[in-house]
Amino acid sequence: MSHPFLQAIHNKPLLADGGIGTLLYARGASAEGVFEQLNETRSDLVLQVHIDYLNAGADVIETNSFSGNRFRLASYGLEDQVSRLNIAAAKIARNAREIVGKPAFVAGAVGPSGQLLMPLGEMSAQKLLDAYKEQMAALLAGGVDLFIIETMSSLEELKIAVQAARAVSKLPVVAQLSFSVEGHTLFGATPEDAIKLVVEMGNEAPDVIGINCGAGPGPLFDSLIRMIEAAKKQGISSEKLTFSCLPNAGQPSLTGGRYQFSSRPEYCASYVEPYIHIGAHLVGGCCGTTPEHIKAMRKMLDQYLAGRAENEARAKLTTEQTHQPIFIGNRETDKSAIPKVQSVEISTKTLAERLKLIKEQSKSNTGSGFFVSVELDPPKGAVAKKLINAAEQLVKAGANAINVGDSPMARVRMSSMATCQLITKAVGVETIIHFTTRDRNLMGIQADLLGCQALGINNILALTGDPPALGNYVHATAVYDVDSVGLIKIINQLNKGLDIAGGSIGSPTNLSVGCALNANAQDRKGEIERFKRKLDAGADFVMTQPIYEKSDLTDFLEAFGDCPAPLLVGIMPLHSFKHAEYLHNEVPGISIPEHIRKQMEKAQEQGAEVGLELAFELLEQIRPYCQGVYLVPSFGRYDDMCSLLGKLKQAMLTH
Repeated sequence: MSHPFLQAIHNKPLLADGGIGTLLYARGASAEGVFEQLNETRSDLVLQVHIDYLNAGADVIETNSFSGNRFRLASYGLEDQVSRLNIAAAKIARNAREIVGKPAFVAGAVGPSGQLLMPLGEMSAQKLLDAYKEQMAALLAGGVDLFIIETMSSLEELKIAVQAARAVSKLPVVAQLSFSVEGHTLFGATPEDAIKLVVEMGNEAPDVIGINCGAGPGPLFDSLIRMIEAAKKQGISSEKLTFSCLPNAGQPSLTGGRYQFSSRPEYCASYVEPYIHIGAHLVGGCCGTTPEHIKAMRKMLDQYLAGRAENEARAKLTTEQTHQPIFIGNRETDKSAIPKVQSVEISTKTLAERLKLIKEQSKSNTGSGFFVSVELDPPKGAVAKKLINAAEQLVKAGANAINVGDSPMARVRMSSMATCQLITKAVGVETIIHFTTRDRNLMGIQADLLGCQALGINNILALTGDPPALGNYVHATAVYDVDSVGLIKIINQLNKGLDIAGGSIGSPTNLSVGCALNANAQDRKGEIERFKRKLDAGADFVMTQPIYEKSDLTDFLEAFGDCPAPLLVGIMPLHSFKHAEYLHNEVPGISIPEHIRKQMEKAQEQGAEVGLELAFELLEQIRPYCQGVYLVPSFGRYDDMCSLLGKLKQAMLTH
């Protein structure tokens, strides 16, 4: 406890800086190079990043050395510059502290090696230990005050890195793992496993254990709770171990060739007090968090420190209510409550033909058709029983089709093609497959599309797909031979009996192809242009991102004009205020109006009921503007979808 950093962090919570790489990238650094080289080639750029975070109020700044080990630098031919680049990183950070003239700690940032330890890979523990010692010795020579080992997925690699830090100095050590939205690392480690490692390491354990990267403030809050509860069960006191939490600014989306993070500074700052209340004493940000985010966190932290005694007393009453982690699971379904509505038999007409007919009839007021699909995610494992049961319930409630995601958010699940086939075979319902170009080259795309035709999976939603870097296999490579527009063109070529090279495939396929639309896109002009390209390429129908008020759709249509293709509008009912905040701030493509979020906040314990009421009201309002909807259940609450389907069918009968 003699080190100033340890004294400070036990006296009061400290604020770390934000995403250094994010800011360097935003300010012109090439993503093709290695940011550590900037310590020599653009030291002024790195210096200004540190200065901006210090001016925003950071108590701890990290050196620009995340990838400064010899294995990562070797990819750029810089393995012999480990010492120079890391020493420079430390000196630049220290210089920034002197320029700003405020007390702050300089933390030597150490990231994963990018190597797989034996037996999964060829890297030995000794070689990895030596590499970390080399990097940390250089950071020590540069004058860092502590080490932050971060964004780790492997417990074994984390342990080796901590051992290296202990071997080169007596400086404090912060060790952080990267947990996904589901609460585990890339290699399957859990928050509870992290605490087990701390116990096993004994006197060599880090001084601070925590979480960074992987997800936004909400999901990391849930993982932090688990980590701290596990420590309590092990009898570890706060005097022996301190906790940290540095989340991303939500989930990123790829826009214009650059990653954009969705969480507002105020939203990230709203988690500062909850993190501290449950036990974290080092908070801050990771990817996507800018000086504006840190400034908002500083304001929140100062407010907390100014009235800490009062806040702690109030926290005992409110924190558990206002910041409960979202329960991911299935509520018990009351089967007697499921409306007994017969499903419509699959027509001999294609989906494109039926949706077109609904559109034509709606214009002439000669029909009352309305198409309803429900989106289901494939199972994470090889067992699909729960999914099939859900599909059966939804069809009984009146769903016309089931649309199936293709490893959404770039997280590994059963293939969408296999899932569609299992559902169709077991339930006898039509499916719409989400088909991405992320994982398939031109040969694979055509082969799988022919397979879809042969299996009777005739409805394709053409998508580009989330980049692997957003998911739970960040080192996986994407293909992207074509984007969604190119995929639509390929499908239409197959429907003419020709492959992409113009060769005959024997007989034409009969695939209906849909495209995606983000009616809430910030760059509306760009979205309209891309939407036109999809329609021109031959899209038969359109499925929008989830919307939350009628104007989301009507404003877009007013700007675009009459949509020539049938529209299926996405609707995802809200379940709580926290759910609404999470979707609005951390899920790309979803924007929830403030007045809706306020209604959910006011609803409190009745959030699920209010969310369903709002969804049904929206359904009624948009029906004149579209030919159908697709409903997106959250957290496996299929019974809510059944209830919503029943109300919709009843409303259609009475009109």
